Amino acid sequence: MTVPAPAWPLTAGRLLLLLLLLPLDAAARADHCTFPDSPISSTFLGAISDLSDYMLGDYPVEIPENLQLDERCWAMWHLALAKKTLDHLKLVAGNKLQDPLEAVYAEVNFVSRCIDQSFPSCLRFRKANISHLLLDVSSHLAALQTLITRQSFRPCQRYRCQPEPPAVPTFPSPGSLGALGKTPRPPQPSGWPLWPWGVLPVLLLLTVLVVVWRRQSKRPPGTPGTPETPGAQDVELMVL
Repeated sequence: MTVPAPAWPLTAGRLLLLLLLLPLDAAARADHCTFPDSPISSTFLGAISDLSDYMLGDYPVEIPENLQLDERCWAMWHLALAKKTLDHLKLVAGNKLQDPLEAVYAEVNFVSRCIDQSFPSCLRFRKANISHLLLDVSSHLAALQTLITRQSFRPCQRYRCQPEPPAVPTFPSPGSLGALGKTPRPPQPSGWPLWPWGVLPVLLLLTVLVVVWRRQSKRPPGTPGTPETPGAQDVELMVL
């Protein structure tokens, strides 16, 4: 069994041509962030207004809170994240909302050609109302309308977060330092009264004396170390 030869043989010249076309293809993908013709229509305000009439103003959504403050990319990033929210709303909305949602979605869909939709781990969100989100979309589209054809948004392909503030070290308060400001002050005496410590030895001494006296008083007369009871004659002499 013979295998038919390809319609055109892969010569060295054609292989070289394919290798040369690869960078051109990558450059063409990068040009998705350049807009010679404005993708923003002149009727986007009306589309957003129509959607606002159908939506509940306090419907909860999430908006980013720590995107990097970049003059060129700020509006593009916010519109790309708003597009994500509109994607979700299209899945859960009823029939009456589909057309107004689709009209606003068409206004922001161009950002998906340039912005990578994967979120960085540093990106944080906060809760907001849908009315807040639609106002943001309106302001960002208005800001881009006159600038989008004048510059390339290639640096905006990936989201960037604001840098986290450095951790602030904690230092001891001035009141806890000594006169030179370097050595800590000695510990302050506690509020426990000191007079019981002076009375305790006296109480112990009295206790010992009472114990000794009781032992001696229990010994019979004539026992060494115990004074004998005086007799009758001695009592009479003491009376005289």
